[in-house]
Amino acid sequence: MTKVLFILSAVVILVASFFAYQNGREFATVRTSIAGINASIVNEKKTEKTVVGQVNQLVADIGRVQGELDVEGEKLKAQKNKLAQAESEATRVQGELDGKLKKQQELTTMLADLPKDVKPETIAEDIARMKKEKLEFEAQAEAKKKEVTAEVEKVAGVQKRLDDVVRKIEERRKNFERNSLTSRVIAVNYDWGFVVIDAGKSAGLTQDTKLIVTRGAQTVGKVSVMSVDNNATMASIVPDVVVTGQIIMPGDRVILENLVQN
Repeated sequence: MTKVLFILSAVVILVASFFAYQNGREFATVRTSIAGINASIVNEKKTEKTVVGQVNQLVADIGRVQGELDVEGEKLKAQKNKLAQAESEATRVQGELDGKLKKQQELTTMLADLPKDVKPETIAEDIARMKKEKLEFEAQAEAKKKEVTAEVEKVAGVQKRLDDVVRKIEERRKNFERNSLTSRVIAVNYDWGFVVIDAGKSAGLTQDTKLIVTRGAQTVGKVSVMSVDNNATMASIVPDVVVTGQIIMPGDRVILENLVQN
């Protein structure tokens, strides 16, 4: 029994030794593998650090390039603006040039139409001469204008005197017609004491006019104007002036009491 146990123990020891040896080799392999992995990790970290540095450098380069790109973009924009201004200025200058060329053609045509005795090189002298003649004509015209003004004033004075004479003649004519008034009584109202005469404002009668009623060569009475129409007058009979035994009747002649002096 002891021998069996010893054999079993020997077998167990052998098996344990085998497994221990096997485990030792695997452990060494694992350690070697781990060391290799650690070394690889270190290398990877170094590589990563290098890559990160390169990436940061690239980012910095990108930022710098972007800044340069923005600057160049602004420069390009400024150049485009300058180009647009230059094109606009060129268009304006071209327009002015076209205008000057057209003016030149017009002047050429005008020069061609000038009289034979007028030459471009003497135009300045001709213009000066014409200006002098113009001033002389203007001075003569001004003198004539003053003469005309004086004559107009004379004519105006003569016209005024003529108008005054015509006015006086018209006034005398009206006064004469008034003094030679020959009107008639066309109606008599004895109850109210007034008469109606066939003359009015058109004959020069007013409310201040004093009238005498006659019959033939005899004075019948006097009337005082009450109201005057254009062709008729209403006048009240002055009782104290009516001749005794006489009455004013239709058909009696009416004349002015006082003649108007011219």
